[in-house]
Amino acid sequence: MASSPLLDFVSIDDDRNTTYLPKEENKTHEEFDAIVSEYQRRLAEIIIDLTMSFILSLSGIFTNLIVMAVFTKQGFKDSVAVSMTAIAFWDLIKCVGGTAQRMSGPISLVSPALAQSWTNMGVVLFDYLLSITAYVTSALAAYVAVERCLCVCIPFKVKEILSPRRTFIASVFISVLVFGSFAVMYGIYDIEWRYDAKYNASVAIYEYNSFSQNNTSLFEYYNIAGFFLPIFFLVVIVISTVIISYKLQKASHFRHATTNVSVTSVTSDVNINMTTTSRTITRRDRKIVKMLLVIIAIYILNLSPRATLYLTKYFIYDFYFLRKYHNFFLTMTYIVFFFDLLNGACNLFVFLGMSTTFRGTCMVMFHFRTQLTRHGPRHSSEY
Repeated sequence: MASSPLLDFVSIDDDRNTTYLPKEENKTHEEFDAIVSEYQRRLAEIIIDLTMSFILSLSGIFTNLIVMAVFTKQGFKDSVAVSMTAIAFWDLIKCVGGTAQRMSGPISLVSPALAQSWTNMGVVLFDYLLSITAYVTSALAAYVAVERCLCVCIPFKVKEILSPRRTFIASVFISVLVFGSFAVMYGIYDIEWRYDAKYNASVAIYEYNSFSQNNTSLFEYYNIAGFFLPIFFLVVIVISTVIISYKLQKASHFRHATTNVSVTSVTSDVNINMTTTSRTITRRDRKIVKMLLVIIAIYILNLSPRATLYLTKYFIYDFYFLRKYHNFFLTMTYIVFFFDLLNGACNLFVFLGMSTTFRGTCMVMFHFRTQLTRHGPRHSSEY
């Protein structure tokens, strides 16, 4: 049988690492990476990946732990708390993987050879982890949007059906289904240890294995699924938000109309109280819509670079690891992973800014205890 181009590689030893590129092209290193040079890729890696993304992923570990702790403190009395905790859990995994992958920077201060091995193994172990966890959180966010939409449209029936226990089961099912749909991509590479004269030591390298040779359709499947699934989840979120906004606006108009009719048969004092209540409800409605719009904006910001990357991969075969545009593809993945980690680390600040209940619980857990220690007990109404 003729040898597949996926398995025919030549060694390219550059200033940073040893990669293995197809023999069929038989070109110099500069021609393989004509768009982005190795120096430019390395510069982008240091600034975007090893610095900015590392800070985001490291901070995301703490922010997601706080989110999970606050929802646990609240007791999972609402189904939303269960689903948002599931999202925080996968964001935590994403940030842990992102931090571990970027430890090659600190490791290089001790052993450049070990750092290079860590970087190459990180491509196999963590690159797909960050991508797949992004798909899982997108699917769970779509589930939350649909759940909120149903709560607005048919609130009494949904509260009976979507209990916290059933929401937990649904979250586990969605997580296993989405993660399992992409887990096969972990089997396309082999990691081998080979001597590298530059480091005068054995270095771990990754290359396509026989499984990827016999199942080349996996790449097309991954590209198509990686493009259409996030777009589908985003469309579900947008449609659900539009319906929620419409229903809340309609309910707000109804309350205003009811208030105006009631004004003719009540005293001026009652009139003031009813008007104030109506305005309070309207502000609450606006906060709900605003939170959904913020979530949509975050996911659009996160999914747009990824959708562009996968669309390009689908039409340009050489735009991938170990192919003609290897360096260019790596540079784009730094940008995509930056937005993935930004999305995974910012949930705490969204909840603190948009949810008074979450903010109050967080204050009780962290700030209130500090005040107790320093100044003695305070009345709980202050919070």
